[in-house]
Amino acid sequence: MENYEHELNVELAHYNEILDDIHEQLDDAKKDNYNSIEALRETNRDMWENASHSADDFDAAAQLSQFYQPLASNTFAIEFSVKKVQLLERLLQSAYFARIDFCSVSKEQYEKIYIGRGTLYNDIEERIIIYDWRSPIASLFYRFETGNAYYDAPGGHIAGDIRLKRQYEIKKGVFEYFFDADVQIADEFLRKMLSKNTSSKMKTIVETIQKDQDIAIRDVTHNLLMVQGIAGSGKTSIALHRVAYLKYQGLSSRLKSSDIIILSPNTLFEQYISNILPELGEDEVKSVVFDDLVTSSLPDKPAFQSRYNQTEMLISCTASAVKTLQKQSMEFKMSRAFSRILNRYADSLPTSHIVFPDIEYDGKTVFTGQYLKDRLLQMNGNISLAVKMSHLRQHIFDKIHEMRKDRMPKLLRQAREDPEHPFDWEEYARELSIKESTFLAQKIDEFIKLDSVLLYKKLINTDGLLRSFSEEIELPNNMDEILFYSKKQLADSTLQNEDVLAVTYLQLLIGTNDTYRHIRQVVVDEAQDYYDLHFDILKRLFPNARYTILGDINQTIEKQENMSLYERITEILQPGSSCLMVMNKSFRCTKEILSFSMQFLDDSTVFESFNRSGDMPQVIEATEMDLLDEKIIAESVYSKSQGYGSIGIICKDAQEAESLYSRLKDKITLHLVHSGENLNVAGVFIIPITMSKGLEFDSVLIYGVDKSHYYSADDKKLLYIASTRALHRLNLFYTGEKSLLIQGGIEI
Repeated sequence: MENYEHELNVELAHYNEILDDIHEQLDDAKKDNYNSIEALRETNRDMWENASHSADDFDAAAQLSQFYQPLASNTFAIEFSVKKVQLLERLLQSAYFARIDFCSVSKEQYEKIYIGRGTLYNDIEERIIIYDWRSPIASLFYRFETGNAYYDAPGGHIAGDIRLKRQYEIKKGVFEYFFDADVQIADEFLRKMLSKNTSSKMKTIVETIQKDQDIAIRDVTHNLLMVQGIAGSGKTSIALHRVAYLKYQGLSSRLKSSDIIILSPNTLFEQYISNILPELGEDEVKSVVFDDLVTSSLPDKPAFQSRYNQTEMLISCTASAVKTLQKQSMEFKMSRAFSRILNRYADSLPTSHIVFPDIEYDGKTVFTGQYLKDRLLQMNGNISLAVKMSHLRQHIFDKIHEMRKDRMPKLLRQAREDPEHPFDWEEYARELSIKESTFLAQKIDEFIKLDSVLLYKKLINTDGLLRSFSEEIELPNNMDEILFYSKKQLADSTLQNEDVLAVTYLQLLIGTNDTYRHIRQVVVDEAQDYYDLHFDILKRLFPNARYTILGDINQTIEKQENMSLYERITEILQPGSSCLMVMNKSFRCTKEILSFSMQFLDDSTVFESFNRSGDMPQVIEATEMDLLDEKIIAESVYSKSQGYGSIGIICKDAQEAESLYSRLKDKITLHLVHSGENLNVAGVFIIPITMSKGLEFDSVLIYGVDKSHYYSADDKKLLYIASTRALHRLNLFYTGEKSLLIQGGIEI
């Protein structure tokens, strides 16, 4: 105890020195910011008073150019000082969270390395006081216990010895305690962190990053990093911390926020993860759902079924034959087999499926259709069909432009001879010329413009056309039934989600899309719900990107998946170098909740629970719906009384969620979660399983777990997803007969 008290006094003295340094640097940074703002204002005044403002005056432009450099310098200085102020203010709240005493083989003394969420540098002493958690030396803390250790620095491999590992609890500027972090004590610290209630936003994990997580976060050697992790293993946190790490890398490889894109499962999840990067000191990164990519890729913006509505349609469908056909149609259209058919169809368009008309002007055939077709086929094969057609259009109009010189005198004579235009014949001649040109342009654009929706409908609706591209491709046994069903769906003005994906892929095959060519890192979350066609689209949308792919084959919705998913992803993306990491340790649920949840997976699934105990899940029966609603209300009230801030009532689909909400809304304060809305995840919520993906709640109530609702292999996965949303408490409710998929738990 005496030793701890002595060490505590030493640590407090050091902490107070750090605080003094932070305060001093913060004052300087604020002064620098003020001075930079004043300098920018002064430059703006000088420019306004001393330079001419005529846009057409060359001398004025030269005068303005002399102000560019000071304007740019002052703007940069302001941005730099603002970021420094933000960093220092964050460090005032929590200066650091760890320390290691490390001695490299090339040195004789141990150095105290303090680790925090940003770098603090002392200009006078010319040394780093606090190391950013992303720095190479900080990896020692995450990957090694005391003893021999090493890290890879820009200058090479550094080996040495760790004498001490220490962790700190510093919150809101208050130094609370420290402990020396051997494995057992570190686990207790992590257990304490995990025992807290969830928040409305995902939390950063810098203080508790585990060795495997750190390896994934810092991986820079692979173009494709894939993480297969069970629910609660920290996949999404790893991905976001990895983004922060990649943005931290050296000047030659550093990523800007605009270089990165995150694909989220739904818009609610986008909000849930939105605070991670700002808390780590980085600008927010653009996050989108896959439907956004579709919208940005199709020029005519057709109406289409969202991915969320597609999933809800399947979950809520009770007609087994209809549902089976819907799934078979989806699975085929989003398969590699169908993308190969689309590839062949796109290749055949110039030779077989575009009608090249004869182009006539001034009573003459300017170009025959055969000439136009031949010219297109002779163009460079490396450019897209859309670009080739654009070149062909320009070639046609170049020729027409030449012929207009001879055409205009003829139109003037025609107009002069027209008795209806004795005085305005010149204007009438110009009008005739415009109409003629417009008609010709429309005729040319009819075959020049490639409409991917119409082309796709032609592929599906033309008897025998799709099969003509299927040589050596295995088709479903009920292909005719799928085509008949697809023709009916395409007659509707709204495209089904699987059809709009096929249209998008076809558009990318024949058109040009440079919208995302600048993207260098793509993060895909919930990858298990993607089909092969999704990844075919990603490969074409992001030709210059590296990928971080996160998934759990056990958390599919209306789909069965296995580990071959990651082999297929690698085959499609062809990254050059790839790595698959498997994480089977869950940090979210208590061991009782996780053990209960694992019954919904195959017996071969390997999992490990972080040893945190809690209440055993309860399976609660009611004889009728009104009594079930009362028990739902009672459990919600009890969970709130126990201090749980986030309570999720999870229903199988949106329709069931709306029905339950309408019955409970006047009896208890709660909120119904809709797709696409802004939501602060605190309070009592009714939410469909599809929207709950990736979220977590302190207490979870799964509604309606009777055998009529949950009976299939797909339903087992839904129960696994719903159960593993719970951090501390899980209860399931039903009337009638309990689902045969559910075993264990306390029956009430």
